[in-house]
Amino acid sequence: MVEDIKFYEPEDNHGFLSNFALSPITLSDVVWPSSEHYYQAQKFTDLSIQNKILNAKTPDEAFKISRDFAEQEKDDWMEVRGAVMRFIVFEKFRQNTYFTHLLVSTGDHVLKEHSHKDDYWGDGGDGSGRNELGKILMDVREYFAKKEPFNLVHFVDSAKLPTQWGTFQMYGFIEVKTGKEHLALVYGQPTPGEPTLIRLHSECLTGDALFSQRCDCGFQLARAMENIVKKGSGVLLYLKQEGRGIGLINKIRAYHLQDEGADTVEANERLGFAADMRDYAFCRGMLSFLNIESVSLMTNNPRKINALTDNGINVVERVTLQEGNNPFNEGYLKTKSAKLGHMFDAEFIK
Repeated sequence: MVEDIKFYEPEDNHGFLSNFALSPITLSDVVWPSSEHYYQAQKFTDLSIQNKILNAKTPDEAFKISRDFAEQEKDDWMEVRGAVMRFIVFEKFRQNTYFTHLLVSTGDHVLKEHSHKDDYWGDGGDGSGRNELGKILMDVREYFAKKEPFNLVHFVDSAKLPTQWGTFQMYGFIEVKTGKEHLALVYGQPTPGEPTLIRLHSECLTGDALFSQRCDCGFQLARAMENIVKKGSGVLLYLKQEGRGIGLINKIRAYHLQDEGADTVEANERLGFAADMRDYAFCRGMLSFLNIESVSLMTNNPRKINALTDNGINVVERVTLQEGNNPFNEGYLKTKSAKLGHMFDAEFIK
């Protein structure tokens, strides 16, 4: 049974659902600090009262000012309040995409404003209330859950990840289409308006964790994380796409064929797979959640550049990432260059 999600205070878990959560909303060149500010102001036709509420320092203060002028509320307020609430809640999430991602990521959970003070907008504290705000939120969720990029991934949770290079913030996502789990490792605070240094790194258990020298993956992973820390900020997307999308067991089978003389592309094709099975479209959802629109992409793979570009991400520059050439992967690197179009310097793969 799916548990209900109950919210009330904006600083609590799922507090972003509250109208008291700060979320700037611009309407006709006026910036409302929260949906609560706007909702309370619409009770009045007197512009001086509206401005008092607009300029309230907090949503709580906006609520209090509204109560102070309760006798001057519009005559038809009780009839129109539902439409006003629905409008401003929709605008809150339309204009604040981080909150939209969080809302859609609540999935099929019933959303309830858990307030013992309100049995109309809330659940009355004991579940007997009408929960009208929760119903509006679920309607808004249903609307955005059908639209990109919000329907590409669901955010799950985040935690700190100390590494030998520095401490990253690790964000977990589930890809809606496949159910696969992906990570975003964020270091520092990317500068607004500037391209963010990023790496799209496909999971490689053998190279990343078991120190294999048959590929360059582990070497690239280490260098990418080091580059991000040296720059002061950046993002590494760690994607569950083992073996260029064929999975770990099939990758072992492909390695067996390579042991018998096939190259990395021939091995995949003999197993009935395309040379590269990966799809990067869902990365748009992860980058949208992180509010990243333009990137400096660490890659040698033109397919990654094209995939991000095709999905609306501005790739401002490509940052070369050439690491790990050794006697065990010389042929592998040459095949990636000749058959998959990877862009290596001639000196690197000679």
